[in-house]
Amino acid sequence: MRHADCFICQAVHGEERPWTDEPLLLKHGRGCVLPGVGALVAGYVLVSPVDHVPNLCSASPATRFSEFLGEVLESLSSRWGEVTYWEHGGVQTPSFPTSACVDHAHLHVVPGSHDLRLPTGMTVYSPDAPTMLAEHSADWRGQPYLMLGSTRSPCALVEDVGIPQYFRRQLAAAIGKPDLWDYAAFPGEANVRATLTLLHDFATEVLE
Repeated sequence: MRHADCFICQAVHGEERPWTDEPLLLKHGRGCVLPGVGALVAGYVLVSPVDHVPNLCSASPATRFSEFLGEVLESLSSRWGEVTYWEHGGVQTPSFPTSACVDHAHLHVVPGSHDLRLPTGMTVYSPDAPTMLAEHSADWRGQPYLMLGSTRSPCALVEDVGIPQYFRRQLAAAIGKPDLWDYAAFPGEANVRATLTLLHDFATEVLE
């Protein structure tokens, strides 16, 4: 499914878009990597499936998105030693506010280790994000959730608490800029440009 007004769909399908939405990597039929507008740090990217779904657990098995995600995380980790990632997993027709602010699923990925925490609740664990999607998608695709992990620690998933941009708020506080969590209000253009410079050859590296 494709939505004409979705910036991720526009990136995937090669439509006219602003420079901030130019894919760093696009693997047709699988997924894409975009520079993250509102980048709180250089190297901040979004990893999305090609299909317009509200959370990563809903990605079509035909796209083999979990395999694509594994390739992306491995490549980013080889550059930076460790990357931290999270998802604000939404639902198609939420009956209450969720942490997700964009209705096309995407995983936030940033270089390094950061002191981000899940809310308390019944938690599901997997060794990594691709395994989480492979093993638990059927249980979670229909409800909002929060997912958090890194390439050096397990991936964990818990029911959403409905706080917009839940992990972005934590990351902003962790880097000493607690007022910059809202990507719409603070687009972080300098860090987006730095991300483009850092990952200018990313597509070549992953697609080799």
